[in-house]
Amino acid sequence: MSYNKVKSEAEKAQDEVAELCSGLVQFNSAHPEGKTDECVAYIKEYLDGHGIENEIHANDPVKPNIVAKISGTSERKILWVGHLDVVPEGKPEFWTHPPYSGKITDDGYVWGRGSSDMKGACAAAMVSARILNEMKKPPENGVEFWFTADEEIGGGEGARWLAESGRLKGDVCVIGDGNGGGRTLPSIDIGCKGGAGTRLVARGKTAHGSTPFLGDNAIKKLMKVIPYVEKIDQYRLELPEELEGPIKDSISFVVKTQPEPLTKEQRRAARRLFHYPTVACNIFNAGVKTNVVPDYAECQFDIRLTPGSKPLKVKERIEQLVEEAGVPGIEVIVRARETAGYHETPDSAFAEQLGATVKKVTRKKPVYKILTGGTDAISIKNFTGIPCLGYGTSMTGMAHQPDERISIENLVLGVKVYSWFPLLYTG
Repeated sequence: MSYNKVKSEAEKAQDEVAELCSGLVQFNSAHPEGKTDECVAYIKEYLDGHGIENEIHANDPVKPNIVAKISGTSERKILWVGHLDVVPEGKPEFWTHPPYSGKITDDGYVWGRGSSDMKGACAAAMVSARILNEMKKPPENGVEFWFTADEEIGGGEGARWLAESGRLKGDVCVIGDGNGGGRTLPSIDIGCKGGAGTRLVARGKTAHGSTPFLGDNAIKKLMKVIPYVEKIDQYRLELPEELEGPIKDSISFVVKTQPEPLTKEQRRAARRLFHYPTVACNIFNAGVKTNVVPDYAECQFDIRLTPGSKPLKVKERIEQLVEEAGVPGIEVIVRARETAGYHETPDSAFAEQLGATVKKVTRKKPVYKILTGGTDAISIKNFTGIPCLGYGTSMTGMAHQPDERISIENLVLGVKVYSWFPLLYTG
């Protein structure tokens, strides 16, 4: 099949992909339940209706995963992986259209929770599976399109379980998550940040609120130590030289894609985004009653690290900072592994050929960037070793937000990329 034929088929499928996205959005697959059974049944009905081989794999019956299989004439196999679970919608009153309406508007958008992250890309992959399956001659590369559960909470019953149990097997993997930049700033994700999740615990002595001097307030102790942990953002990370180019492009992408111009302080933070850890104290638990001095308090930090850095050295520095605070009764727990996140080399044949695909579709050379967050690629790469690159249809500033939406233009771009790459890839 020629590229012009793929392009034509994708553009003819504009209404189809929008309706599929809308249909997926209408199933509430939000956590904490994170049920994907209705989405999987919907996808299976579509695949069966078009004669596409498929299988359901489930470790938890309400969180199934489904794969669409396209046979190839060679032994090479390409995986595409995208997730069906979404984050909670928040307050409905903050939405222009109901969060699970899947509203398709005349200005070319599909609205609703998960439309951008990432049921839109899943809809694009469904159409791509149909296009490839309907070819007169089977493609050279086999393709498996995996639609998974639990990405938003680490992939436990989804990609992580599939990878650990040996169900994911292929030569390369395209991750449909993330922001591919649309037509204006096309990009490919060559890696994801990892983390060093940190918890601070303070223990003191309780007392009546009217005589606080008789107690030892755990909240006050914790408040003294938090600024010391936050100093980890001054620790320069040791990074591979090959990532310097993608880091530069990643920073530029972040700055250019913000809906509003960054302040001077925000621009400074953006420039430090990859060479230094980012740190945010996001959870604080303490106190039982207003008239009781708390004897226990804890907080949790989201600390993100660029792939290729040395998390155990970061852990050691965090522990040193807490010790420097000199506050008794403090415990710090840092979750760190030998590696953080994952990354691929931007010079691989896989990266070059996916880049050529995106350039063909958008008519612009894509940049190679590193995601500040994480995707299922981390589990897949770490447990299977399969090289992973990301190209997503998400729009800037939409993921996890009220009024989340996806442009139908981006959906069609996704269909083109996900359909053409399997026909272009030569290994």
